[in-house]
This record gives sequence, structure tokens and C-alpha cells, in this order.
Amino acid sequence: MHKGFMGKYLVVDLTDGTIETVELSENFYKKYLTGYGMGAAVIAERQKPGIDAMAPESHLGLCSGLLTGSDLPFTGRFMAVAKSPLTGGWGDANGGGYLSREIKRTGYDAVFFTGRAVQPTWVHITDEGVEIKDASSLWGKDISETETAIKTELGTKKVQIASIGMSGEKLSLISGIATDKSRIAARSGLGAVMGSKNLKAVSFLGSNEITVARPDEVKALAKQFLAEYKKNANIADKLSVRFINFLSKLVAKAGFNPPATNGNVKLIFRTWGTPGLTMFSGLTGDTPVKNWGGSSVADFPFDRVEKLSGETVIKRQKRRYACQACPLGCGGMVDVKTGQYQGSEGHKPEYETIAAFGSLLLNDDLDSIIEINEMCNRAGIDTISAGSTVAYAIECFENGIIDEKTTGGLKLGWGNVEEIIKLIEIIISRKGFGDILADGVKAATKKIGWESERFAIHAGGQELPMHDSRNDPGWALTYQCEPTPGRHTIASYVDSDLRSGKEQFPEIKRMLKKAKTQKAKKVSLNTATIIYSQLINGSGVCIFGPDTAKYPMVDFLNAVTGWDLTPDEYFKTGKRILNLRKAFNVREGIRPSDSKLPPRAIGKPPLTQGPLKDVSVDIEILEKELYIIMGWDRDTGGPTAETLKEMELDDLFNQ
Repeated sequence: MHKGFMGKYLVVDLTDGTIETVELSENFYKKYLTGYGMGAAVIAERQKPGIDAMAPESHLGLCSGLLTGSDLPFTGRFMAVAKSPLTGGWGDANGGGYLSREIKRTGYDAVFFTGRAVQPTWVHITDEGVEIKDASSLWGKDISETETAIKTELGTKKVQIASIGMSGEKLSLISGIATDKSRIAARSGLGAVMGSKNLKAVSFLGSNEITVARPDEVKALAKQFLAEYKKNANIADKLSVRFINFLSKLVAKAGFNPPATNGNVKLIFRTWGTPGLTMFSGLTGDTPVKNWGGSSVADFPFDRVEKLSGETVIKRQKRRYACQACPLGCGGMVDVKTGQYQGSEGHKPEYETIAAFGSLLLNDDLDSIIEINEMCNRAGIDTISAGSTVAYAIECFENGIIDEKTTGGLKLGWGNVEEIIKLIEIIISRKGFGDILADGVKAATKKIGWESERFAIHAGGQELPMHDSRNDPGWALTYQCEPTPGRHTIASYVDSDLRSGKEQFPEIKRMLKKAKTQKAKKVSLNTATIIYSQLINGSGVCIFGPDTAKYPMVDFLNAVTGWDLTPDEYFKTGKRILNLRKAFNVREGIRPSDSKLPPRAIGKPPLTQGPLKDVSVDIEILEKELYIIMGWDRDTGGPTAETLKEMELDDLFNQ
């Protein structure tokens, strides 16, 4: 009996309805884990190079986590994987909720879809088999309506569902795949891949037991971790969180960012969820302002940021919730009881959403952001990309590149909430000017014109997240060099302080010892964090676990699988997964120049006021250092032949 993993994956061909079950050796799991390690290995092997992301021959996967179902804390994440139609390279997106465990309970570690159904289709997967069902009645329904309809038809609330909304149906390249009515695997445009296959939804209902190798040890480790995790915060963390608004103003004036700690990040997320970051990030230069061209001092000062703070958000929260296996509970349901948006309710907007529709657009109306968040959740569209695309359109309008004839009568402007909401509506429906914007900023520049490129803030086609790379050069390094460019959940300098894994992995200490300068040490630690994050995403672990505690990843993996691998062996696995994803990009023709950051994102020219005054990032030096550490070729952007061989990937990419 397999321990931790189910030992097989499923392939559904939507063109002819054939079903294939593929069994895997234990060695496969040791090499790639599950999550996006498994996803990248399977797609690299099964999908021919150069296949268009939305061609019938492409593959789309939903992958569970190796630790999911073990009852260990923070182990409930799933990964959606495919070639990205947005960037043309490797694509993945991470989601929470309760889907990951149910995938495994049906008896599989992952399911992959290829082909294209003739009509809208819903695939239902159980212990007993696979049903390919007509989804014509579901097509056109939003995420919430789709889940409700499927649960009603099946007569159970236990079924877990991944589905697309209108944006995915209309092949928007900034659409995602949603579970639990709002937990969206949003990045890389994978909702469009699902829509291109006429696949409206996938539902899972299983009863298989998920076993672990050493159950007593797993229980003891979980008990030990949770006992430590639930301890009261120390006085310093309590004070820093209690007076976060005052401290944020102080830090903004002083120009010095104090280091984040596991304890204060945990307390912030437990108290407010990710909106607890809004005040500190907004005042210290972490949050981009006015499409990355503005400053928190001049354009979005304290009194405006405060309207979007965690304290303000929490006043609208009616209940908290947590994903599967989560002891933190950062999610919540909110509603608006007064004003223009009275009656609007839904899931608490995350920090990224608040920033993308707040400071990025110079909008301090929180109720409007709650309304927009629910619109995007129901349509299944990425709020980071949607907000960034609106910011791009506003700046194009402001500079006379487009006008009311182009926009269909919309008078776009910073903070003009009514026009912003109308623009989101037509982006979702792909009507008029919205059709030009529905595929993100890079695609829009090709239709609007080259002169608009300076307002398109993206890396390789992926709109940048709401963490300013001028404030933390580690973001710049990851945005430009990660296999999925513009990704904020992998590594930065602040993440390296929280999540580096120095205590667990001796190789990280050796990497730091080799570094000769302080800058090289920072790049080395950032690179180590990138590698560690591959283990996190290959195991179904939420990053908030390692971000808010000393997370014993190696002990957890060994107890669940019974492998007894060393920390260095696991670290090499993380490195292998990173190289695998990067090699996929090289195979698909992606080169380093394709994901170069725009000048604004690296301070060229630098801002003239605010926390980021006169700041610029020498990304070329940082990138060169990372390439040396990883053994990557500067011309191709991927692993050298020697690195592929060292990582045991040469057979996969020399076919």
C-alpha cells in the first residue's frame, strides 16, 4: 500500500471520451513529489514541444499534494498546471479550500485533461469511475451558481468542484480555476486552457483512505507543531501588531523596514487575514501606486491607505473560515451594510486584490473593492491581472493614447469607481473595449499600439503582483527569473527571512558560505528560498505555514512516506523541480529577454519622492549571480546540459 501518495494519475481525453490510468513507481515520487513537480514531469513527457497552450493536444492537470490528507497542518493546497497561454511557457496556479484532499480520496494523485469536447462538458470523478456529463445547462453560470447546481444534481454537499466562470468560458488569458466558490488558482491564465477544452467543471467525490507510513509519528509531529503554533504571541509581536498603523507611519518616515518575524506575520494573518498587510505595505513602499508610477506620499498617503486597512476590512467581516488542515484561518466572509454598495457580500478580499483595485488605481473606497472582488470571484478572473489591466487602460486614456471612442464612452480616470466597475464588467463579458483588455496588458499593447507599452507592467505577459520590486530586490529577481514570471509566492528577501529553511537544509548554509559579498549572500538566500518553495508546492503545503512558523518539512515528508531521505536529498528534489519547470520553458522557446521587467519595476528612472525615492535595482547583476548558483545558461535561460544530467532530467529533455 502506498504511503502519502495514491500511486497513479488519471488522463481524460475529452475528444473521444477515453480514460487512461497511469501507475507510477515510488522512485517517480521521490524525484518529483506531487503538486507541480508531478504536473511538470507528466506534461513534459506527454505533450509534444511547441503545442499551442489552447490546442486540443495540450494537457491541463489538477494535482494534489503529497502531504494532503495526512492531517498535518497547512497541507491542503492543490496545483493547476498546463502550458500558459499568457506567457507561452510553463504555467501553474495554486489554490486552497478542500479540493486537494478529495482528488486523492478518489484514488488518484492528479487528473489530466487533453483533447476538446464537442459541447460544454462536466467531468465527475469517483472511486467507481469517471462520468463525462453534458454541461450545456451550466455554461454561462458563474462559479457560485455552477457549484450549487452540481451539488444539487448529485444530491450531496461533500463533492468538491473545480470550475470556470464567464472569463474562462470566453477564453480570457487572465482567467483562473475556482474551488469553494472563491478560492481561485488565478495565475498563468489556466482558466482559458480549461475553457478551450469546453470543460466547465470537474467534480471529485471519493472515499479512499489516505494512508501514511508512520501514523504514530505523524500524530506526534502534528501535536508538537500545533502546541507550539497555538502559543500566545510574545509581547514584542503583540505590540507591533496592536500599533501597526502608528508603526507604519513611523517606518515610512524613517525609511527603514524592520525585519518580519514568523510571530508577527502569524498574528497579523490571524487577526485580519492578508488585509493586515495593507497598512504597512502601503506606507513603506511595498505596495505599487498609480500603476507603479506614483508614490504613497504624494498619491496615496496615510489617510487613504487607512480606509483599506485590516482594521477597516474586519469591521465588515461576519465570520472567519479556514482551508482544509489550516490552523490559521485567514479567510473570511464580508458584507456591506450601508452606502452605495449596500447588500454586497462575499469573500473577504485578499491584500493583493485590495492593492490592485486600491492604491494601484488610486481608489480608497473599500466597499467598491468588496463588490469588484465578488464580481471577479464569480467570473473566475485573476484580480491581480484585472486590476493591473485597468490601471494600464486608465494611464493610456490619461495620456491620450485611447479616448472615449475606443472605450465605448467610458471616461477612465484614477479612482473613478463607477467607470472602473463598468470596465471590469466588459472585461469579464469581452464586450467592446473589454475584449481588447481581456487577455491582459501584453496582448492589449498589440491592439492599442506600441506607444502604450511603457504603461504595461508585466513580466513575460504576466501582470506583476502587488509587491514592489524596487522595495525588495528579491521580488525583482523572482519576477524575472522564476519559470512562471511575475510570481509573488515563491521568494523575496523578506520571504527569505521567514521561509529560507536554513535550520533544516545544510546545503543552504554551504551556499551562503560560498557567497563572497553581502549582495551575493542575499541572492544565495533568495535562491535557496526559491528552491525550498518547490518542495512546498510539490507537497501541497500552504506558504503561510513556513511563513508563520518553523515548519518541519523534512520530518513531515519522511513520516508520511517512510522514506527517511536526508535534508540534502530533499533540497536536491526542490532543485530538480525548479530545473524541470525552467527546462520546459527553454523547450517551448522562452528566452531570458522574454521576461525582462519593465523599467518602472526596477526604478528606471527612479521615483523622486516617497519611500522609494532614488531607488533602482540592478537586476542584471542579481540575475547573473542566480544563474551561476543554479547552473543555468545565460543564452537559453535554462539549465545547462551538465545541470540537466546532475538533476537526472537529461532523458526527459533529450528525447
